[in-house]
Amino acid sequence: MGISAARKAFWASAYLTWLWGQLSPTPRTVEIASLRVEGLRYLDPQAVLIASGLYVSQKIRVPGDDLAQAVQKLWRQGLFGDIEILADSLTDTKVWLTLRVEERPRLSRFAIRGVNKTQSKEISEKIGLVRGTIFTESQRLNAQRIIKNYLQSKGYYSTEVTTQIDPDTGANTVKVLFVVKRGPRVKIARIDIQGLVENTPSWAKRQFKETKERRWYRLWKRSRFQRNEFEQDQEKLVAALRNKGYRDARVLGDSVALIDPRRLYVQLQLYEGKRYYFRNITWEGNSVHDSTALSRILGIKRGDVYNPSLLERRLQMDPNGNDVASLYLDDGYLFFRAEPVEKIVGEDSVDLVIRIFEGPQATVRRILIEGNDRTRDKVILREVRTLPGDKFSRSALIRSQRELLALGYFDQEKTNIIPLPDPAQGVVDLKYAMEERPSDQVFLQGGWGGRIRDAYGNPIGGGLILTAGLRFNNFSFSRIPNKRAWRPLPTGDGQQLGLQVQLNGINFQNYAINFLDPWFGGKKPNSLGFSAYYSVQRSLLSDYYLSILGISLDLGRRLRFPDDFFRSYTTISYRYYTAKNAFSLLGDRSSAFVNILSLRQAIERTSIDAPIYPRSGSSIIFSVEATPPWSYLLGGSYSVQRDAFRLLEFHKWRMDAQFYVRVVGNMVLAPRFRLGLLGRYNRQVPYSPFERFFVGGDGIQGFNIDGREIIALRGYASPFLGPANGSLAFSKFTLELRQPISLNPAATLWVHAFAEGGNAWGSLKAFNPLQLRRSFGVGVRIFLPMFGLLGVDYGYGIDDARDPNGLPLGGSRFHFMIGQQL
Repeated sequence: MGISAARKAFWASAYLTWLWGQLSPTPRTVEIASLRVEGLRYLDPQAVLIASGLYVSQKIRVPGDDLAQAVQKLWRQGLFGDIEILADSLTDTKVWLTLRVEERPRLSRFAIRGVNKTQSKEISEKIGLVRGTIFTESQRLNAQRIIKNYLQSKGYYSTEVTTQIDPDTGANTVKVLFVVKRGPRVKIARIDIQGLVENTPSWAKRQFKETKERRWYRLWKRSRFQRNEFEQDQEKLVAALRNKGYRDARVLGDSVALIDPRRLYVQLQLYEGKRYYFRNITWEGNSVHDSTALSRILGIKRGDVYNPSLLERRLQMDPNGNDVASLYLDDGYLFFRAEPVEKIVGEDSVDLVIRIFEGPQATVRRILIEGNDRTRDKVILREVRTLPGDKFSRSALIRSQRELLALGYFDQEKTNIIPLPDPAQGVVDLKYAMEERPSDQVFLQGGWGGRIRDAYGNPIGGGLILTAGLRFNNFSFSRIPNKRAWRPLPTGDGQQLGLQVQLNGINFQNYAINFLDPWFGGKKPNSLGFSAYYSVQRSLLSDYYLSILGISLDLGRRLRFPDDFFRSYTTISYRYYTAKNAFSLLGDRSSAFVNILSLRQAIERTSIDAPIYPRSGSSIIFSVEATPPWSYLLGGSYSVQRDAFRLLEFHKWRMDAQFYVRVVGNMVLAPRFRLGLLGRYNRQVPYSPFERFFVGGDGIQGFNIDGREIIALRGYASPFLGPANGSLAFSKFTLELRQPISLNPAATLWVHAFAEGGNAWGSLKAFNPLQLRRSFGVGVRIFLPMFGLLGVDYGYGIDDARDPNGLPLGGSRFHFMIGQQL
């Protein structure tokens, strides 16, 4: 309560004390016979009486504190500018009271002078004043503080804010004007850190994340002073000193002064203290695991520099699970606690006694799911590794979260698993708090067709290739008959449905459909997929014609060996080509009907922590695709001249390995290696003209009708490295350093720098995976749920590479990508 409130309460009590003293010098208890309120315009009288705590027939002591307390209660509401309690009449046993109040004025409008429109709008949202509500002194002071802090965060350290309050035309209303004097923008000219002995001021300044001196080269961080940010930086500096062993480090004081109207001087006084070291470490209360095993996991030895953050991480805060707590939590000991007790020994040593409370093992009682508005519970539960009746396991929770995020249906920043323990029963409920994000995609891609000519040298199509498609990643085939489930399509079962159309007028057309059920049958993680497509390419200037009809069936299952991150995929596919005067594909033939029946086996291990912007884990896939060896199976009835294209044979080997390593914060280092080989069974049979590798350019697909695989190589332009009709082998190495700008699931944005090298060979004998065309550059990526991954890269090709006409392919290049990974 403020001073004025205390005075009001005092005088209210004093008045009745005086009044009663005129009639009777002896304090007595009287009954309130009547109670009314005067001075109200907007408020309800009954509500005011309830807030005061007074009521008719109430017994009060006069003189006493009852009326003073009533005034205090009303004053704390902040609704009144003046409060009086008057006695209209008084007898020996009763009193008639009147509460006379003066309502504070209401805010009719407010404005901010001295800032631009954008700043005024942002400040108004932060202030939170509402027109028509009572305007109090605390609101005025709070608004001035917010305005000043906002402008200081922009660099206007000398900001002054005053308030003009004037009556408005409405009854008991006021208009408020906040007058701002920003002054010039102020930069931190110097940060002076004193008190360091063994550490340098430059090291200390690097620990500051927000408070930085002005430097001409620092473009990514403003040199501004903000008190709350400066205090947070002080805490970071003290923590960094303690992690280097300076256990007694602390801040003694700071000062800030203006050197001139545009430059600021900041001084910080520290006490560094001595450097401490760990000495003896002992364990108490552990019965499940012996002290030797716990000390081995702790990893801190006698003589190591004192580091409280390291101690905390090794006890219970290691994100990789290499801590003492994980040892217990993975075995069900949810109620485990480890409390280190420090004891100073000598001048620079610390003895540790780590007290362990193991508690009972906890059993999972229930699985609770919330936030899944579209995805069915069964889709979530089949990815969960913690089932009712199981012992609690921290690693199982982490794995469950990883698998749920890999689905791509939920926001990776807001998905959380919350244990709800019941120590009395020795059980725990696990609540999976999810927040769905859009997972369906509109697929748009543009690219220029390759330089393909027919047998007579006429260009085929060319120009812009447009691709459009829809990809529904959470489709539900079983809910199709349910009319209520169409929003706009039935969703929730985690199935995938894709439709795609690719056009270049009548010269080139491609239509495709695919479907995948990742849990076919609903009981085991065995996937079943089906796809079909039809493509046709023709020339209006000649009788060139090439079409393909393809179907495939894909079977996948989760493996348990070597671990359950492994998956196996088996694909049976059939492709039928009709070709006429199809340039180099047919050699000296004018037409052919080509059949490709193949079996593809892939082994994949994926342990990434998130599908959009992974920070840890890896994705490795090895695959072999092979056709039957027709030249051996048919024996003497096989004719190279007749059957080499009619029954195509080849074997294709692919490997793709990508790793993600967190560097600091959310910065990620992502190395990647890719390799491909295309072979034949019989030396008498020519290599397949289909399924070849094309390396170079931005990877955007053009006339991809011959089964070609395009591998982007930034810094080099199309046409591609290697033979014009495709290569039999390629290798590519990439190293990317990624830094996110926004991890918002509505628009995930990051920038990266890269160095990569790759090459392609037309002969397997010439294959040398280390003979690379190198490049480096920078780029940006944005993931939009409806459109997929978009980006642009600037790459510079270092090595000399030329097309068949002798024109250079390397040098400075911009590459645009829509919907595909480079």
